[in-house]
Amino acid sequence: MIEVAQVDVFSLAAAVTALLLAVALLVAYAINRRLKAFVWWAGSFALLALWLATATLRFEKPVVPVLWLSWGSFYAAACLVAYGLYREGATRISPLGRILACGALFLVMATTLTVLHARPHYWFLIGPIPTVIFMAWSAVLVYRAGAWGYGLVLVVGIAIVSLLSLIHPGGLARALSPRRPPSALRGGFGEAGDPGAPISLNPRPAQPGLLDFAPPAGPHPPVEQPLTVTLITVVALLAMAIALVMRDMLSELDRMRERSSIDAMTGLLNRATFEETAVGLLRVAGARPIYMILFDIDHFKRVNDTAGHAAGDRVISRLGRILRDMSVPRGIAGRVGGEEFAVILPDCDLSTARQFADAVRSGLSTSDFGDDIGWGVTASAGIARHLVDENLDGLTARADKALYAAKESGRDRITIAPDAMEERHWPGQNVRLAGSA
Repeated sequence: MIEVAQVDVFSLAAAVTALLLAVALLVAYAINRRLKAFVWWAGSFALLALWLATATLRFEKPVVPVLWLSWGSFYAAACLVAYGLYREGATRISPLGRILACGALFLVMATTLTVLHARPHYWFLIGPIPTVIFMAWSAVLVYRAGAWGYGLVLVVGIAIVSLLSLIHPGGLARALSPRRPPSALRGGFGEAGDPGAPISLNPRPAQPGLLDFAPPAGPHPPVEQPLTVTLITVVALLAMAIALVMRDMLSELDRMRERSSIDAMTGLLNRATFEETAVGLLRVAGARPIYMILFDIDHFKRVNDTAGHAAGDRVISRLGRILRDMSVPRGIAGRVGGEEFAVILPDCDLSTARQFADAVRSGLSTSDFGDDIGWGVTASAGIARHLVDENLDGLTARADKALYAAKESGRDRITIAPDAMEERHWPGQNVRLAGSA
């Protein structure tokens, strides 16, 4: 019967921490099912917990099945991390080939260590090699895909694994130290007739207790227990988990914010977001010129009633695409009604605003919407300049009044709201002042 001679409670604590992280990732996945990679990373942390719980167990003699389980679970954890990255989209290349290649390397190394009856210290040195190679291979592909954050986490993981295998009390120093024969008792004879060691009146226990942290005999590094390495590992696990969780949470928040602020049909700002942004622009405008243009599709009800709502959706989408293509610096455009659109143009003159509106009007009127719409679809526009200390409601009301005048005067034209700060006559047969004769 094989008995455990010593247990490293620090590694057990780290194992519990890894299990808690696995549970946290599963809870995050249960909250948001789109985070599918979290399932694989939770499995990876569970396997890391198994490795931490078994890697530093000290038995009365080497237990090969435990060593296979320990380092096999460590390698499997790295494989699940890579597969989670693949599912997350950090890499486009499936890790199956890497898993099989490095897994074959692990089988060869573990079999060799078993056949040679290698001391446990060699397992600490050689056991991580397949995992390090697999992680380095994955890091290269992650960097090529441009996922620098994930690549950095993998590189840090490689450094920690290498550090663990080198400075662990069962690592390099113990593996390179010669075997020392036991000393004989004084009063008898040791090897080659040399007297043995003296007999102590208060001898130390020959076998350390289960929770005795006495360092192993022979040369060993200054860290007598893997406390420092364990703490580094736990911190690395926490940092990786937090970084990945925060990345996906922020990405999801960005997607939610985009979905809540963008009109799905046109790709422009929806009404609420447009008004919120416009208020901010007007607040800092001061005396600088800023214009609002309101567009309305002419006879849109006729389009829906004659050609169907699908045709109406095509018209709306087309006008939205025209406005997106004609975007100007710091300007904003939004869909503020069923077939109504609004544009804010800061730091421009009336001529520029009129040319912008005319280009949008011309772009829509020359668009081809298919045979189901048997006439040219047009739009009317109203332009108003922001007055000092005028709020958004006042500016919108004046632009809407100009738009109504354009509709009343025949449609497919642009009307400018009266403003004492601007000239009252503009060339062009499709341009007139609201309320002018």
